[in-house]
Amino acid sequence: MPKTLNIAVIGAGTMAQAVHLPVLRRRWDRFAVTALVDHSPRRRRESSEVWGVGEEARYESVADLIAAVRAKSVAVDAVVLSTDGLHVDDLLQLMKRGIPILAEPPLGYSEEEVARVADFERMTGRRLVMMAYPQQYDDSVSRMAEQIATKDLRMVDHEVLMPASQPLFGGAHVTTSSYDLPSEVRSQRRTNLQAAVVAGSGDGATQRDRDLYVKGLLTGVAHQLAVLEAVYGPVARLVAVRHWPKGVIPGSIELLGELEGGAQVRLVWHYLPFAPEYSETIQVLSARRRMQVELPAPSHGDRRSTVSLREKKAGVVQETSTTAAKGSVELMWEAFHAFVEKGTLPYSGAAEAQTQVALLREVLSAIVVADGRSLEAEPTDDEDPAGEEKADDTKAVGTDVPAGTDSLDSMDAPDSTDAAGSADGAGSADGADGIDGGAPSADEAAVDRSRSTPTSPPMMVTAPPAADAAPEGSDSAGGSVDGAQTPLVPTDPVVNAWIVPGTQNEADAEGADSPEDRPEGPAHR
Repeated sequence: MPKTLNIAVIGAGTMAQAVHLPVLRRRWDRFAVTALVDHSPRRRRESSEVWGVGEEARYESVADLIAAVRAKSVAVDAVVLSTDGLHVDDLLQLMKRGIPILAEPPLGYSEEEVARVADFERMTGRRLVMMAYPQQYDDSVSRMAEQIATKDLRMVDHEVLMPASQPLFGGAHVTTSSYDLPSEVRSQRRTNLQAAVVAGSGDGATQRDRDLYVKGLLTGVAHQLAVLEAVYGPVARLVAVRHWPKGVIPGSIELLGELEGGAQVRLVWHYLPFAPEYSETIQVLSARRRMQVELPAPSHGDRRSTVSLREKKAGVVQETSTTAAKGSVELMWEAFHAFVEKGTLPYSGAAEAQTQVALLREVLSAIVVADGRSLEAEPTDDEDPAGEEKADDTKAVGTDVPAGTDSLDSMDAPDSTDAAGSADGAGSADGADGIDGGAPSADEAAVDRSRSTPTSPPMMVTAPPAADAAPEGSDSAGGSVDGAQTPLVPTDPVVNAWIVPGTQNEADAEGADSPEDRPEGPAHR
């Protein structure tokens, strides 16, 4: 009989209540919830009562939990860390005790931040962190490489349609968010998180750049990269990126890349706040076969993925379709059990998270460069030519956030219930610790549109071409001349097959997001 693991749930937000705890309760043969940690007294009490955690096993902080473990007043074999993305300090405390962790992404907001965890693992010689990307372990995803091997791969096309939180979590009956933390604690958490995002996105990033980085890349495209890596390996080269509609955050993001063997990859992530349901489709092509995988949101634990394969045999087109027997979250927890008990390596851990955040920072940079800007801070009047700041520079971290923006100001909410998280196909910055790191609400989308400038065509971007390669009168990022779209001229000839000039959009690129089409009342958060 497999050992029953004693699990501590750290962060009782949406992802914990809608995704992890239902599986832990159902799989009582493998797991027992022995502790719950949340800094909000109200949610700590309410969620513990719902999920049957005794008052003596409730803790306010990770430090309190570790003190109880040290005193042997609670048994903990492993933890699930589903807080807001400021994971690193808590992670290191747990790792120093040798406690394995299932961590909701993002692990951190910068390569340097995640490197602290990866370096600690290398120093100890033991993997202790497994990233919570459920669909990496889905049966249909596992069968993909069996049906079309890496050596036969021609193209992978992965598209996600992400709605607001109601279609994802409306049936989970999550306990309400609470704002019972002292204002000074909330303010400090907001400042710390803002500083982490600034460090990851760059000093020259605007608040909208940072929102796109967190809400679109780290909690959206990151999930798609993780699924791809589990089957066919990581993206070896970034070919092109585009983001549209202009001024809408997070909007839609498209990434073209290339795998190590030369196969091409297209990842598309759309945030569609009024979409009726979540949708995730992967299409894989070889010279002889076409495969399609449909993945449900893991928060819908009763739904199963399917994989369909079409090929020609003896002159006849044949199609076979298979439905997974278990949900992806349950399979992920089984993999975590093997990770804790047998040391079975996960698909994604700290080292993979470090590589991924570096790639996503490159994606953000490409989008910003296409807008004629840079993520590096511009010299100001307060700096001398050598770039050294004068002594009277008093600008504080995070003070450039415009008041009332649809941005990381939402960090005021210490436990927002919408993370649109990785367990639902888009990564997570779960609100259990104070940030809505997922997709914005319907109100946020409307604010974005009201601030947007007239729509311009989506821009395909690559690294800027050499000066002598750019057409006369155009900018190096494939800009326009007198309003006319001009083709990109990449320096790498391999890119020519993929880069196409953007086409002129209609006056309103996403009519469904326009204010006149909004449903009455804000979307449920």
